[in-house]
Amino acid sequence: MLFFLFTKKLIGLDMKIISMALGIIFLLTINLYSQENTLPKSSGNTESNSLANVPKEIQANCISFFKLLVNAEVDKAFETILKNSPIGKKDDQIKNLQEQTKKSFKLYGNMQGYEPVNYEQVTESLLRVRYLSIHPDMPMRWIITFYNSPSRGWIVINIKFDDLAEYFFTDQ
Repeated sequence: MLFFLFTKKLIGLDMKIISMALGIIFLLTINLYSQENTLPKSSGNTESNSLANVPKEIQANCISFFKLLVNAEVDKAFETILKNSPIGKKDDQIKNLQEQTKKSFKLYGNMQGYEPVNYEQVTESLLRVRYLSIHPDMPMRWIITFYNSPSRGWIVINIKFDDLAEYFFTDQ
C-alpha cells in the first residue's frame, strides 16, 4: 500500500512536470509564429534583396513596365517590355496580353502598386522574375522570363500573369 501511494505521488509529479513543459512549448510556439514577417510595402522599388542579383537592365525594364501599368497605360507597358522581343512581332499575342490585362483591371481594380517577389536563374542567359501586383480586390502574380540574346541583349521570351498569388507560398 505504501508503494502504491509513493508511485501515485511520483506519477502525479511527473504529470505536472510534463504539463508544465508542454505549456511552455505551446507558448514558445505561439510566440514564434505570431511574430510579424511582413514584406516591404508596395513601392515599385526593385532594390529589395529578392531581386538584388538580377541584372540592372532587367530590373529597369520591369520597373518601367509596372509603372506604366500602375498608370493604366497597358498598351504602352507591353510595347515597352516587349521591345526587341520575338513576342513583340506577334500582334495577336500582344493584343491578347493587353486585353487580358485590361479585363483583370476591371475585375480586380486598377493596379495600385507592385512588389518584387523573387527570381530564378537557370543559366547566365536565362532567368525568370516574379512580381506581385497590388489591386483593390485581389493581388495578381506576374512571371516574366528573360533571355540574354547574343545579338539583342536581355529580351522577354515569355510573360504571364494570373490571380493565383497563393502559389507564391510553399506547401508545408
